[in-house]
Amino acid sequence: MEGQRVRELRRRIGYPDVPVPVERDWSALGPGYAPVEYTAPSVPEPEPDLEAAWRRAVRLSCHPLLLRDAASGRPLSPAGPTGITGRGRLHRFGPNPAADGLVTHGSGARALVLLVRRRDTGQLAFPGGFRETDPRTGELEDAVRAALRETLEETGVRAHGGAARLLHEGVAHWSVRNTDNAWIENCAVHVRLPRGAGGPPRAEGRDDARTADWFPVHGVDPATLSATHAAHLGRLRRGLGG
Repeated sequence: MEGQRVRELRRRIGYPDVPVPVERDWSALGPGYAPVEYTAPSVPEPEPDLEAAWRRAVRLSCHPLLLRDAASGRPLSPAGPTGITGRGRLHRFGPNPAADGLVTHGSGARALVLLVRRRDTGQLAFPGGFRETDPRTGELEDAVRAALRETLEETGVRAHGGAARLLHEGVAHWSVRNTDNAWIENCAVHVRLPRGAGGPPRAEGRDDARTADWFPVHGVDPATLSATHAAHLGRLRRGLGG
């Protein structure tokens, strides 16, 4: 069922309409596997040097052991085969580091969480996006800083006054933008906003977000989120209790 859902969402964002392989283990794939090559026209960078791409992948990935395709020299996603090779809508072969802001107000059963409605897929999601790289030093943006920046850009909510902690880091399985050779590695950052007398700050959809609003943490249907964000929601609920 999840594979069918991913296939439909991939169609919406312009990816080739091909089945999503059920098998998630590279070593178990049969000789008949024939993925389709796709890199979106919106990806501006030329084909990178594959040796440099491999070194970057090893350096940035949170996965302890990466695989490399023997024929092409490209990295292989720890999330497993997708039916699509190339970079899709991702700018880099290998990991594309991202961060999501899981911003909450209140505690326990009455806690509220900030969610957006994505423009591309129409799904509910936590505000988030790709971590930036300093062009002078090549240093990757801190995950907490990226989550706070993306939250402000997509919702107008300035969450800098909250207590932030890294809740989870890993490869985003079932991401609609993943390909065999380019994938999202995601950090979920939980930010607790201080409780104010006037309630949570006003939110409005900006940038990649069509809308933004506050929802009861325990009232959100996980089926309205991507598989990755549904897993984030589960971790958040367990941490908040109630």
